[in-house]
Amino acid sequence: MLAVLGLPLAGLLPRPEPIFNPITSPVPLTPAEMLAGPFGLIAFLPLVPLVLLLAIRFRRLALILGGLAWLLLTVGPVASLVLLSAIATGTCWVIGLGALRRRGRLGSRTMTALVWVGLHALVLPLWWRAQQPWYPSRMAALHQIGLAYFLLRLVAWGTELAGKPQLPLRLRETVCWLLYAPCMRLGPVLRREDFLRRFDQWTPLRSSALLAAAGRLALVLLGGVGIAVVGRQIPTPSAQGVDFFACPQLYATGQLLRVFYLVPVQIYLLLWTYNQLAVGLSQLIGIQVDDNFRRLPLATSVREFWRRWHITVGAWLRDYIYIPLGGGRKRAILNITLVFVYCGLWHGASWSFLAWGLSQAAALTVQRAWDRLRCRLGWQGRSGGRARTAAGWLLTMHYQAASIVVFADFDHLGWRLFSELLGRAISIGG
Repeated sequence: MLAVLGLPLAGLLPRPEPIFNPITSPVPLTPAEMLAGPFGLIAFLPLVPLVLLLAIRFRRLALILGGLAWLLLTVGPVASLVLLSAIATGTCWVIGLGALRRRGRLGSRTMTALVWVGLHALVLPLWWRAQQPWYPSRMAALHQIGLAYFLLRLVAWGTELAGKPQLPLRLRETVCWLLYAPCMRLGPVLRREDFLRRFDQWTPLRSSALLAAAGRLALVLLGGVGIAVVGRQIPTPSAQGVDFFACPQLYATGQLLRVFYLVPVQIYLLLWTYNQLAVGLSQLIGIQVDDNFRRLPLATSVREFWRRWHITVGAWLRDYIYIPLGGGRKRAILNITLVFVYCGLWHGASWSFLAWGLSQAAALTVQRAWDRLRCRLGWQGRSGGRARTAAGWLLTMHYQAASIVVFADFDHLGWRLFSELLGRAISIGG
């Protein structure tokens, strides 16, 4: 970005470390890396009965020990120690600022600013340096180990505490919230006050949730089958590392089309299946977490897409960035852009993430302008019928597929693949 702006500061900062891309890697993830990733949450399933039995008499201890045991099992002692140290540091930062706020030494805005600055400074090293020697995976540690989601949860707590400094600390329950395994490392984003309310109503070994949990776990199996089937249809990069993003000219048109359509489907299935796993395990325990996806394939506009995609993250972006900046009342386009620039960079130090965020901001800005034009022309009450709905669905899904390809291509932002497909389409048409 410094080079784009023409500023003479590029030599002052090291370049971010390249992020490992499992989509284009000729070497698949090892079992240990899979365990350290999102689906390592399945390792919490055999711990659930032990957590529930212990929770009959020691509810807090059960959640804390269960979370710690799962963490050690999936990422090992060194990574666990690093993560727990970071969580403790961030928690102490929020608690310390809250104490100053209660004594009147900090104003609400000052504390909010310090919460943001301090917590982001804590995760910056992992944002800048993707791989870490203490983490048992080639995947970027920021998201896989969970600090990206801890950041959102702690910022939400600190912001709420800045506005309501007399909120009770409830330290033991707060530790339970931070170590609650179904949403500890990879979401959904469960805010502290929501967790405390649900914790207070928690009755361990409630049999009424078993059927619902079984349904969710059945969906996990279905999602796993879908992931395997779709994954087999995506072209495999060569052993020499020549992948379809870097050298699309070496691949057949059908293979490139499968990349365009199936890579986004694969990413969605991974996230959706993980969500079913997180919700299902939380139902077994009895402290519900919220769905992150709601029938996403039914979205017929970009706005509706974001009401169905990563719902808890979208709600966080709305409540802690978009609305505080002014929402839709003033500078709406700028606010939308800032929200999605942040959302893109929250994923890591990659131009592809930033480009994806800008693509979402651009699409939402266009839709906002179109809705305002329809309102001026008096068309807002017209549905347009099935043809308009179908056209909206096709446009939305193709735009999002293209933007997810941009997201997934860390090195070339999908432009080589798009250019190759476009060139072939033109040559056929000519």
